[in-house]
Amino acid sequence: MRVEDEDLVGGASGDPATQVPGQMPETTQHEPCIALHGWDWRGQVWHGPDELEYAISGSREILRKLRPLASSWHGRLHAQMPGQMSLDFCASIHDLGDAGLAIIDLEGSPGGPLEVTLVVPAHRRTRVRKDFAFEFAAFLRFLEGPESSGSELAIHDYIHRVLSETDAATTLVFSIETCLVEREVQILIAEQVERLAISMVAWMTEKDASPPTRTS
Repeated sequence: MRVEDEDLVGGASGDPATQVPGQMPETTQHEPCIALHGWDWRGQVWHGPDELEYAISGSREILRKLRPLASSWHGRLHAQMPGQMSLDFCASIHDLGDAGLAIIDLEGSPGGPLEVTLVVPAHRRTRVRKDFAFEFAAFLRFLEGPESSGSELAIHDYIHRVLSETDAATTLVFSIETCLVEREVQILIAEQVERLAISMVAWMTEKDASPPTRTS
């Protein structure tokens, strides 16, 4: 599958291999243990956790554009399977302080987004707010995806339990499918989720490792 980035609003320019002050080199970063949990709309059940490989190569361009930004970006991602359809996804990423949030949609599609992904880096687990799962479930309800309504309680309970019971050294990714899509589209979305999740993990890790900016 060929995946490329298109104009990402607020993106930085320059060589993606250029290291910025306070940034940890990609080749020497400790590879985190990442557990991916997915909500299946069709069955209204969770699946996983599956181990997500920390392969930064496929996410390097997104990460390059995230690095100079304080909290969020919006843009498009182009995805295509060989000999199959190609799609342009609308995407956004937000740093919430204790976690990262990514939203994937198709421009002009009715209702809520196609996929919502939540990333909780291991080094931020102690920051997670008490009502984290409740607020995320409320956010999903606010999006008003036509097919996702009614699943908020199951999503809340699962995320709350995983946060409470999973080893603190594990980075957690929760990917929420919010509507029924064709199988081919589902595959493309899954690929984008992994790219965005890895980008968020690297971005938040580098941000938190950088010394705070002093103001005069």
